[in-house]
Amino acid sequence: MDSRGRKDSSHSWTVHQFLFSLLLLVALLMLVNLKLYCTKYKEESTSGTEANWERYPPPKHYSTNVQPKQNKTSFWTDKLLQCGYQNHSFTPEERSEGMFLMKMIQWPSPPDPAVTFLKSSDPAHVRFVILNSTKTFYVGDQLQVMLQMNDFEGSPKQYGGDYLQGRIHSPDLKAGSAGTVIDNQNGFYYINFNLSWPGKVEVSVSLVHPSEGIQALKRLRKERPQRVYFQSTFKSGAATESTVCNLCLPQTKPLCNFTDPSTGEPWFCYKPEKLPCSARINHAMGGYEQKLLMTEEEHFFQSGVNIKKPILPNGAGCVIVKPSPQTGPGLGKCVPGKPLLLPSGFYYQDQWMSTSCNIQRFNRPASITDCLRGKKVHIFGDSTIRQWFEYLTDFVPGLRKFDLGNSKNTGPHLALDIYNQIKVDYYAHGKPIRIAPISSQDLPFIANKLDEIKGGKNTVIALTIWCHFNTFPVEVYIRRLQNIRRSILRLLDRSPDTLVVIKTANVQALPQDVSLYNSDWYSYQLDLVMRKMFEGIKVSFVDAWEMTIAHYLPHNLHPLRVIIKNEVDVFLSHVCPPERS
Repeated sequence: MDSRGRKDSSHSWTVHQFLFSLLLLVALLMLVNLKLYCTKYKEESTSGTEANWERYPPPKHYSTNVQPKQNKTSFWTDKLLQCGYQNHSFTPEERSEGMFLMKMIQWPSPPDPAVTFLKSSDPAHVRFVILNSTKTFYVGDQLQVMLQMNDFEGSPKQYGGDYLQGRIHSPDLKAGSAGTVIDNQNGFYYINFNLSWPGKVEVSVSLVHPSEGIQALKRLRKERPQRVYFQSTFKSGAATESTVCNLCLPQTKPLCNFTDPSTGEPWFCYKPEKLPCSARINHAMGGYEQKLLMTEEEHFFQSGVNIKKPILPNGAGCVIVKPSPQTGPGLGKCVPGKPLLLPSGFYYQDQWMSTSCNIQRFNRPASITDCLRGKKVHIFGDSTIRQWFEYLTDFVPGLRKFDLGNSKNTGPHLALDIYNQIKVDYYAHGKPIRIAPISSQDLPFIANKLDEIKGGKNTVIALTIWCHFNTFPVEVYIRRLQNIRRSILRLLDRSPDTLVVIKTANVQALPQDVSLYNSDWYSYQLDLVMRKMFEGIKVSFVDAWEMTIAHYLPHNLHPLRVIIKNEVDVFLSHVCPPERS
């Protein structure tokens, strides 16, 4: 959590408890009138049905003029050297940036590393309060929620670090928006929301992970980076062998070094017993290591208890919002280089409304064809952006897949509309990636593919990379993005009219086993790094993080069609901004 999300925690717990009790009493008295309009919250099973949202405040701006001390810089590069980055050279700016980003995502730890389960965060013992709930709210106002975290014994906690999500929503209007969580690091949390539509607006808050569970996630990321492992097949004539592959691969046996010569991105496999390293033909998912948690840690990962568990309101959990007497300013076109605002948008009638630019609705196949006519669209990344390729080829009849003989889940894929001169291709990003067996030649690094593209006003790049790095040290992810950014800047330098669109991470369902490999907390940290890495350069963003959390549909790693449709609408609004906006 960055410094903007922290408040001074030097006040005594006694003062905070008194203030909280006083505010709670006032809020309860004020809720009497509110109940005339808002029904009291009914406790129901919400497992898998509530799409919750969380955004911590953005990090401070990084300045390349500030150089950290040498010993700190060495710490960042030392972690990379442990994972095989010996052939890398780091500029002073990259070293400084790496240290800044690692500091930016530092997360507060419990004061006692051995907290028992009964002393950990229990959402069932917590109620949130809407502050000033009976005031007259208008569209454009802010709504603030406060809560104090308690443990399983009902005692107030005196430290922070819990991972909360919150959103406001109006089910009848199919409207939803994101909140900003502020951790006071003394057990008290505030969540701020922008009110963007009129009517009855409900508040939902949930605990994604207790602070004690996050300590376990941090330990696994540091101590067990191989908990997802991969394999490759080696073939020569009739002989075949398979061996384990990975980053940070322990040198318990001789290794084959498959470090990419252009980017310096390392990759290793254990050497086959009989075949040479040059006989490698593919890459594939291997498996998941089991029994990762210590005995006490297992209690911090209980579905329905302390993983994405809703926190109930104290009284009515809603407010009535009136239309604003003032008209907001026009937003203008969706163009590269605009910063992501917080929140970056909201849903209304199931349509995403950006807070920074006007989103067009591409509801007819012909409108997408008109937008993409004469264009080459290159899509790089994981399966969450492959969904864009699948949506386009399913929705637009004239955009037909060219059968390359590859499976749906691996690619590469190619789609053509010869008459309208449209080309769309998809490549999965390079290793590490959990994927069915795929030819080594079909799994290029994004940076290398970008260097091969000529670019120009009819060239569009869409990319994302995050999910498959959740189990690895964040330093590895930072270095991968630095390489990709360097290639993007080269592309924009030689072809300034090229459009580059970055899709952010998105949330997913979190049963216990998924949490240990793909937790939203892991994804959130990588998402923060991604946003910061591409901030201030001429690229556009599709904020899938907010778009998946603000929606009413259950969290899913692969969002359902209505969300993908909105993501593609935002993407195409950057490709084809209206002449007048």
